[in-house]
Amino acid sequence: MKTNIIRLSTFGLMLIFCSLLGLCQSGSSQVTKLIADSVTGFSGQQGKSGWSYGYWDSTADADKTYSQTTDFQLLKHFGSDPINGISGHTEFTTGKLWYLEDGFYYTSLWARGGHPNSTMDLGKYAQVEHWAVRRWVSTSSGLVIISGHAGKVMPWGANWSGDVKARIVVDGATVFNSTIDDGGSKYTVSASVQPGSLVDFLIGPGTGIGVIEFTATIKSVALNNNGRPNQLGIIK
Repeated sequence: MKTNIIRLSTFGLMLIFCSLLGLCQSGSSQVTKLIADSVTGFSGQQGKSGWSYGYWDSTADADKTYSQTTDFQLLKHFGSDPINGISGHTEFTTGKLWYLEDGFYYTSLWARGGHPNSTMDLGKYAQVEHWAVRRWVSTSSGLVIISGHAGKVMPWGANWSGDVKARIVVDGATVFNSTIDDGGSKYTVSASVQPGSLVDFLIGPGTGIGVIEFTATIKSVALNNNGRPNQLGIIK
């Protein structure tokens, strides 16, 4: 991972401070509760378990700035993509996926990641920039910890070498923004949500495109009457 820009909340800094001092209680069951998982929650139904699958057409966006309320569009199809062939490779496993238009765009999402579309010349494919966007709509209120892995799965080939982008936006604020290359790495960020909050996971082209893993678990943090975590712990 070449660059990794993370904006930590006060709670995120507390976790780091606690860990450095050796005060954290690893494995505490009182710290967090799993409320969403991008892999196990993946399905062929838009909106199920709070997850939706879409894209951002950056080329058609006049201001080139992602807006959660106006720029998110749903992907149209679910199943296999025989022309693109992403779901049929043996080097990696995607299973069924959401896609925009097989054979014309690479824009797609599956359980563990996705594929953006770019302006590079790939023959019959449209030369437009699409970011694949996985969305979770919160039903919880308070602090959450978002963690997972971001990295390229398919680094081979002239058009697929190079870096790509991974971003997390929560109610208009970017909490994770990274340029990732082969392999990638784990990440952990924190954010505040309320019922109806939009949590978007974006995969975009960089100097290359390709098959990208971008997973996420979302855990709520229990607070006491003073608005502080009941018990600090190491988030794994």
